[in-house]
Amino acid sequence: VRSVTTFRNGGLLVELDNEALATWIRKPINSKALTSKLGPTVSFRSSAFPIVIEYLPIRIQIENEQFLRTTEKENDLPENSLINIKWIKPVNRRTQVQQKA
Repeated sequence: VRSVTTFRNGGLLVELDNEALATWIRKPINSKALTSKLGPTVSFRSSAFPIVIEYLPIRIQIENEQFLRTTEKENDLPENSLINIKWIKPVNRRTQVQQKA
């Protein structure tokens, strides 16, 4: 454990010091086992961070779940670390000749 932060509401933020432990705790079977030992009020949440990708070709079907999994694999990201993707500019605001967004 790298650090522990206590919040006013009684919550704790535990920062882990290595990727192996973080990967282990992300697996549902492991987090459930740890929760059963720590008590029913314990829960685990992962952080999500927005990422902006500029100039992505609009022909790419980003709505397809497989796009996220392929992007993770190609960029050596943990499995299921990308949770959501959307276009910044709405599709209905694109020009007829637009090729990237």
